[in-house]
Amino acid sequence: MSEKLLEVRNLNVRLKKSGETLVKDISFSMEKGQTLGIIGESGSGKTMTGKALLRLLNPRVFETGGEALFCGRNLLALHEDEFRSLRGKALSMIMQNPMTAFAPMTRIGKQLTVTLSAHLAIGKKEAYERALRALRDVNLHQAEKIMRSYPHELSGGMLQRAMIALALMLRPKLIIADEATSSVDAISEEMILEEFMKIRAQGISLLIVTHDFGVAAALADHILVMKDGCIMEQGTARSIFHAPRHEYTKELMDASVLAEVNNHAQSF
Repeated sequence: MSEKLLEVRNLNVRLKKSGETLVKDISFSMEKGQTLGIIGESGSGKTMTGKALLRLLNPRVFETGGEALFCGRNLLALHEDEFRSLRGKALSMIMQNPMTAFAPMTRIGKQLTVTLSAHLAIGKKEAYERALRALRDVNLHQAEKIMRSYPHELSGGMLQRAMIALALMLRPKLIIADEATSSVDAISEEMILEEFMKIRAQGISLLIVTHDFGVAAALADHILVMKDGCIMEQGTARSIFHAPRHEYTKELMDASVLAEVNNHAQSF
């Protein structure tokens, strides 16, 4: 019998100053080990949905309502101290732009080990060894050199894999990946997709936020299509890709196919 991991009920996000609603009564659920893909164009509300779940929206600017039950606990109602103990450990996020996700003036190794030490009662040596293993686990073979490097000294693909390593170190139950392949080249994208497939194989749930139907098709069990802060349709990946019901979904799929054709044409 499947076990519910996350249940989102009537999630909404609005701007406090203008009162404009940016995410409108979003409801969906995820089971343990499931991969959910949220698809939509820029401005559809997909990234804001992921950030709202992790409470990364500025509370002075945005107001969030509804419920997000994670293992039975409402993430949106938890005290900040309670939520801080979950973020990074049980819940992780892989950001869209790896170059800005890491602190620019701090070595990668320091950022990894500090994260481990903040959540686990381990010493500096063990934190260092665990960070090295995490980097190697995502096929970053020069792990010692990467630990000594600053973010600007690494490529976008290497930084993205380092971020995946950071997300995996504490064995979270759910990882939210926001456009994790959009800022890297085609070769790095393929390697990152392979890492996500390994994450799936470990039984970790994934919420993939993307505009790319190819990424969603490669990873997701279930698809949620968004436009203007609303869900247009949702269903199994098979039903969405083979028999989309909403005209907007069909338009997105056609645009995705055209973009893929153009990319291949430019490579010749």
